[in-house]
Amino acid sequence: MDAKTSPEFRWLERGDGDAVVLLHGLMGAMEHWEPTVDTLGEMCRAIAPALPIFDAARSEPSVPGLGRYVVRLLDELDIDGAVVGGNSLGGHAALEIALKRPDRVTGVILTGSSGLFERGFTRNVPHVPTADYVRTKMEEIFYDPALVTPEWVAAVRRVVTMRSTALRVIQFARAAKRHNVAADLRRISVPTLLVWGKDDRITPPDIAERFHALIPDSELVFITNCGHAPMLERPEAFTEIVEQWLRETARVRAALARGAR
Repeated sequence: MDAKTSPEFRWLERGDGDAVVLLHGLMGAMEHWEPTVDTLGEMCRAIAPALPIFDAARSEPSVPGLGRYVVRLLDELDIDGAVVGGNSLGGHAALEIALKRPDRVTGVILTGSSGLFERGFTRNVPHVPTADYVRTKMEEIFYDPALVTPEWVAAVRRVVTMRSTALRVIQFARAAKRHNVAADLRRISVPTLLVWGKDDRITPPDIAERFHALIPDSELVFITNCGHAPMLERPEAFTEIVEQWLRETARVRAALARGAR
């Protein structure tokens, strides 16, 4: 799938109708959503932007900064209201948008989201991480470690050993840890879907249960034999759950969209 571009943004997009915007995590990429965007594009306007994690000119290293960046993308694409969702830090940014700009949000999808607790990638990182160290940390993300390829390890190692990008990773990780949303989640009034890997070691299942208890109109679905990134590890199961939820909440979300107008 070819990326679309503008002077400020890059994103994947497929389909028409209700907008669903999906955000990647700290060490993620918009391409990680490609199977989901490709399938969801048959029933909605599915969008996955590249977040400016490593671009200091595009956003400050904070969760609110990412939220404002995504709202600017909605403006760029003439989208008044959307379902916003994300994985890990991307889920945290989606929560920020839902809390700060509820007029732009008709639903929320979270998978392995930070915001309450996360075992971060940046804990006790050696000054010059070896490939073996990076592989071990990456394998914690998945139920099936075979998904961690040598090429992917090399790409991540470049990020965490290059001074400019490593600094941004640390800044974002610290900002996310400080930006706890527990006290605010009760204010989310739109339908919310939580899709969690049953074997998530970064944001364990009890964190999903806490999100479910704190967000009033939420539904929680676990995927077995799956870690921190269901859209990567179990894309078919993940997308099927999202599709069903989108159908079930269509009327409520349409009413919310009319109210926003």
